[in-house]
Amino acid sequence: MKIIDFRYRPSTRASLDSVIKNPVYCEYIKKTDFCSRPEKSLPECIGELRGLDIAKAVVSGRDIESTYAIQSTNDDVLQCMAAAPDLFIGFWAYDPHKGMTAVRRFRKVVLEDGIRGAAIDAAMAHCAVDDAKFYPLYAMCCEFDIPVIMTAGLSPFMPKVVLDSTDPRHIDRVATDFPELKILLSHGGYPWVLEAIALVLRHSNVYMDFSTCESKLMGQNYIQAANEYITDKVVFASANPFVEVHKAVEKYQRLDLTEECRRKLFYENGMKLLGLSSL
Repeated sequence: MKIIDFRYRPSTRASLDSVIKNPVYCEYIKKTDFCSRPEKSLPECIGELRGLDIAKAVVSGRDIESTYAIQSTNDDVLQCMAAAPDLFIGFWAYDPHKGMTAVRRFRKVVLEDGIRGAAIDAAMAHCAVDDAKFYPLYAMCCEFDIPVIMTAGLSPFMPKVVLDSTDPRHIDRVATDFPELKILLSHGGYPWVLEAIALVLRHSNVYMDFSTCESKLMGQNYIQAANEYITDKVVFASANPFVEVHKAVEKYQRLDLTEECRRKLFYENGMKLLGLSSL
């Protein structure tokens, strides 16, 4: 079965360091075994993805230079696309505090570099997704008919992050104001599980991945919703390197999903969200 992975970053030294050196993750690094994750070259990562029958991997950048003064990873996205253009789909990270500089840059990379979507980290930007600073981005995504990934919900151990900015309820306003905007609610909006599911039910333009949250408290609600209510609106996301991609694929193959749901989650819904007719 072909797979589209909507949340992949390679396990290269640069990618691992972008997490280890990110002050947002300082407590997470102390409390987990992340530093023991195996480092791989980009060609090794590409070989692993192909071996897992992953047809497309969405690689998204992270740009939080305005709030945490660390280098954007958008250049890494372009490097992945150049290394395997048939495999990697680039989503450009958008820093809302950069104003028109960010707007002009996003338009340029879509038109000239083949970027196929945008990525927002509201928690790390300290700026909810329904803030007016993001609206020029949404208008451009509608213009180019490309999706935006909105990371919703809060991972533990994030210093200086206020819970409210990560609440998926903010997506409701955006989805209402921009009905043509294709939105992927990433990480399931945890811990607002039922609210996030309701958003996907309520808006035809909102999709969901629930990566890293399948086994958390209330995580079974994602499985039930995927099987019974939002079968056409869920996609697969590994969250590599936080969860190694082969382990994520194995886990989703074991989850109590119907075969119809698994097929749509792994591949068919992703094709629709990306606007692809064939691979």
